[in-house]
Amino acid sequence: MFAIATVLSLGAVGSTIGLPTNRPAVSTARGGVLGGLRSGGPARPAFSCAACTFAAGVIVTFLPLAVSSRELPLITVALLVQSGATPAARWWAGWFGDRHGHARLFAPSIAATALGTALLARPGAPVAVLVGAAVFGSGFGMAQNVTQSLMFERVSASEFGRVSAWWNLAFDAGMGIGAVGFGVLIGVAGHPVGFLGTAVLVLSGLILVAADRRGPSDAARPSHAAHSPACGAGHGRESRDPGA
Repeated sequence: MFAIATVLSLGAVGSTIGLPTNRPAVSTARGGVLGGLRSGGPARPAFSCAACTFAAGVIVTFLPLAVSSRELPLITVALLVQSGATPAARWWAGWFGDRHGHARLFAPSIAATALGTALLARPGAPVAVLVGAAVFGSGFGMAQNVTQSLMFERVSASEFGRVSAWWNLAFDAGMGIGAVGFGVLIGVAGHPVGFLGTAVLVLSGLILVAADRRGPSDAARPSHAAHSPACGAGHGRESRDPGA
């Protein structure tokens, strides 16, 4: 398996041939990499992304540990369903967002991620687990595309590098904190309560969506046409998490 993964990864090198070499002007904004997150425009999608990847860290790490050994085949199938739904939803979200606007999928992506996480609170129930994995994977894929696309839309081209760093930081931080934080929680509350608590945490991201609808004026509105990363960029393109 490691050998196959190595060959497939090296095969992607050929896709870099012919890529444009032009670069946008370097940003002169102050405040370092995190300075621009003081603006709610890109910050709200970044924190929403972190909430969704928090759930991903929980599911990928602890779902196989929440069942007995005889139920592991079900979890294997569920994780396969999730990992298949995620890139498909990511692609569809890019297609939809390019035509109708990415903001329309902001709330649905978070709601689907939360619902899928809640359905996994009964890891021994086959139907709930498989449906939950599909719903979570779909929501997680949409959220990856939507949050990154919104962040790119709200800055000038010279800030694209910084926005990529913000999004990747949110992705990794959520994934890592989810795995560690949930490990502490289940020691006290158990797996079902832990999964439901994670779902509530993700669902709280709708507060950010509501704030985004009320006050997007602090976001930069560059005149360039926004380009949607239909297959994601940064981690979205690389599928760094096992479920992507």
